[in-house]
Amino acid sequence: MTAVSPELLRRFDVPGPRYTSYPTADRFVEAFGQEDYVLALSQRRVGTTAMALPLSLYVHIPFCESLCYYCACNKIITKHHDRADVYLRYLSREIDLYTAHCGTGQVVSQLHLGGGTPTFLSDDGLRQLMATLRRSFSLAPGGEYSIEVDPRTVTADRLAVLAELGFNRLSFGVQDFDTEVQKAVHRIQPADQVFALVEASRALGFESVNVDLIYGLPRQTPESFDRTLAQVVQLRPDRIALYAYAHLPDRFKPQRRIISTELPAASAKVTMLSRSLDAFMDAGMSMWAWTTLPCPPMLWLLPNGRGDCIATFRATAPSPIAISLAWACQPSAGWVPPTVRTPSRWRSTTTTWTRGACPWCEDWP
Repeated sequence: MTAVSPELLRRFDVPGPRYTSYPTADRFVEAFGQEDYVLALSQRRVGTTAMALPLSLYVHIPFCESLCYYCACNKIITKHHDRADVYLRYLSREIDLYTAHCGTGQVVSQLHLGGGTPTFLSDDGLRQLMATLRRSFSLAPGGEYSIEVDPRTVTADRLAVLAELGFNRLSFGVQDFDTEVQKAVHRIQPADQVFALVEASRALGFESVNVDLIYGLPRQTPESFDRTLAQVVQLRPDRIALYAYAHLPDRFKPQRRIISTELPAASAKVTMLSRSLDAFMDAGMSMWAWTTLPCPPMLWLLPNGRGDCIATFRATAPSPIAISLAWACQPSAGWVPPTVRTPSRWRSTTTTWTRGACPWCEDWP
């Protein structure tokens, strides 16, 4: 039986915001202004309960050396790495604006560096950034500290630097291993390079390795994507983020370089999604969200017994509060998965969520 039935697809075939961040873009309204945000930050200073709730931080590094044609992220294309020095200075000032309201020393249980290409920064630049964050926040022992990695920008030695700086989770941008697809989107990276880096990551002791995949790219077919899926299964990442390509050339200028006639038909995209989920579930993975599949035991529970989960930018984060340099998430309503007992501390579980267990969607499939 396929993981995604035609009936399920028809049921959810309605317009909506991309579910790669929570709250989704259409939830941000003018009614929540600067004063509200400052008040929320200031309340972090009040009482031991507020201080005890850990933060999740997202830091955006917008720089890339080359343009990927499918990309809709906030980015700056440049080969001048000295531009990052100026950015880091401004980033430090912005962090000071936050801590002026919430105070220094707030406990952080999760940190994610995204982009752009965070590994565009030099080793010294990454050291500077992490020193700034540690000076402003308290990174909790045993926390989850992740960074997005462009395989074309790192070596095993650079991965060792990331481990030295305290990162324990890596996310590799793969998208597709097919060389024709890579040419069509202007992102050439041999599969052997990715395999070698994942192997080096495990040797260095990183706790989790994620790979990003995109279906619906130009020159993709269900058959070609099947080959990529087989390679990813062989790679055995701890998590897979599977995204659908949204072709919006009127909104995102880089996508105008994609030849629209080379894009797969909608029916082919549905086939690729269905085959992807089948392949990964057959390999022992569980569906965590529409875009994320972790290997057991990568499903999370909270130590407070509520089972809250907050999905931040392109990640599901078991944390009550998430702050990026642009926005903050509020705690979700309390809920407990029906098949899980209240944990006394962080622990892993292979429990899968059942229908109706999603804290944001009553119709979780």
